[in-house]
Amino acid sequence: MPEPLPVKEFIDELNSQWVANNVIKPQLIEVTGETNDPLRFNLNVNDVLFGRAGDPAQEETPIGNWKYGNRLYRIELEIQTNANRQRLYDLVKEVRRICHARMHNLTNFQRIRFMSFSESTEEEVNVWKGSITIQLENNAILLETT
Repeated sequence: MPEPLPVKEFIDELNSQWVANNVIKPQLIEVTGETNDPLRFNLNVNDVLFGRAGDPAQEETPIGNWKYGNRLYRIELEIQTNANRQRLYDLVKEVRRICHARMHNLTNFQRIRFMSFSESTEEEVNVWKGSITIQLENNAILLETT
């Protein structure tokens, strides 16, 4: 069985569960690092939310006799908008809603956890940014050693 791709699965979940009546869906981008091209987007067209592996991307803690363990996968989401600060918080609210409503619904992960949100107050005029940390969890699973 192939190793699950946490960022892709979570972005796919956001894409399928986003309720546009709450807030207009942003452009959803998975940052893979497969090309050397810079990340490009146009905030005049749409808000943007991009996801990448967090630090650490995967954490494993053996339990008992080390046959089973807990695996945590961290995802960092960055949201940018040029609409206004309220729109930034509305986008975060929709991500949080999806995390809580779909907490146990991913196929390859037992739980989705909304961990934190940090607003970035850099010196960019009329651009509001924030970072969200998401954690996907698999607890008490068999640790493959073959």
